[in-house]
Amino acid sequence: MRPGLGFSAPLFMKNHQESPEKRVSGNRCSCHDCSCQAKEMETADSQDQQDAKSHPQSEAQAETRHPGEEGCRVESDNGSQAAEAWEDGVEQLEPEALQAEVARLQEREKELHEKFLRLKADFDNFRRRNRKELQEGITRANEELIKQLLPVLDNLDRALAVQGDVSGDSIREGVELVYRQFVDILGKEGLEPIEAVGQGFDPTIHAAAMVETVDNPELDNQVIQELQKGYSFRERVLRAAVVKVAKVN
Repeated sequence: MRPGLGFSAPLFMKNHQESPEKRVSGNRCSCHDCSCQAKEMETADSQDQQDAKSHPQSEAQAETRHPGEEGCRVESDNGSQAAEAWEDGVEQLEPEALQAEVARLQEREKELHEKFLRLKADFDNFRRRNRKELQEGITRANEELIKQLLPVLDNLDRALAVQGDVSGDSIREGVELVYRQFVDILGKEGLEPIEAVGQGFDPTIHAAAMVETVDNPELDNQVIQELQKGYSFRERVLRAAVVKVAKVN
């Protein structure tokens, strides 16, 4: 709104409400149609334009709008329209359609449950079959090892079947033959003896049962006697060697 019109409107109304004589005396002119008043209004308009040029921020502030106000108004309108559309859609759904949707979901739930039961049964069967196959593999491996040990058992039977006077040397030779045969069979399967005497004490493969004090510093913490032989099976300690360890005073 222009300020010049706002201030001149009451004066214009007042001039028209008064008599022509008063208007003439008030405007200080001798005309009866108040042409001077129009000139006076033009002068006020020009003054307003000059004020607007000198203060441009006032009109800019009056016409400035917050950008968020219109966006919020649009979002609010969209939200209300979406809510109304949803309510209209719910009202338009028929009970028969709802019942059909419920029946479809129940059927789908039943199919998924049956599928889950079938998968569970298949997994249980697979686990039992895998356990059975593993046990059968262990049994076959044991059968193969026992089959290789049968010749050792045969030699022991022959040694026990000998009757009469037999020299000690013959018995010793027979026992050594059976022993070497037995060690060879187990060695092929991965059994190896653990070295002990003359080796430094290693707690990972040796078990110290006794400690003996010695004067020689070179024998400190060395195995000087093997009380029980140890074995490793395929690079894993099957039984640690029981040994006597030397210690210097």
